[in-house]
Amino acid sequence: MFTASRERLLLMDSSDAFARLFTVHEANALLPTVRPLIERILENIERLRNKSETLVREAQLDPEAADFMDRLQGDGEIARLVGDVRSWVEEINSHGCVCKGVEQGLIDFPCMLGAEVVFLCWRLGEPNVGHWHRIEDGFAGRRRLLDVEKPGPDGNTSYH
Repeated sequence: MFTASRERLLLMDSSDAFARLFTVHEANALLPTVRPLIERILENIERLRNKSETLVREAQLDPEAADFMDRLQGDGEIARLVGDVRSWVEEINSHGCVCKGVEQGLIDFPCMLGAEVVFLCWRLGEPNVGHWHRIEDGFAGRRRLLDVEKPGPDGNTSYH
C-alpha cells in the first residue's frame, strides 16, 4: 500500500512539473507550428554571430572584458535579435513543450511512458517525432520510439 501511494505521489510530482503531457500524435501535430519558429531562431543566431563579429572587429571589443556582453547588447540590432530569439523560445514553450538546445534546433515534449514522465524528442530536420529520452539522460540518451527497456511499474508500457 505504501509503495503504491508513494508511486502515485511521485507520478503527480513529476507530471505537475509540466503544463501539458503529449502523445506522439499531439507532438507531431504541433510540429508545423514550432518548426518555423526554430528556423527563425537559427536564422537570428546566424545574424547575431555575424553582427557580433563585425562589432567586435570594428569597435575592437575585448571578448575577455567583464562588460563584453553589455557592450554587445548595447547595439540596437543585436538587442533586437536577442529579443526576437527570446520571444520565439517563449512562444515554443507556451505550447507546453520545452525548447532545448536552440542552436541544435531541439524540442522536447513531456510524455507519459508507463508511470514515468519522459521527453519525446524532435530535432530540426527530422520529419516527425521519432525519439524519446528520460529527462535525466538528455539528448545523449535518445532512443527510437518503441525502444523500451521494460514495462513500467504497473506492468504496462505506454508508447504515446
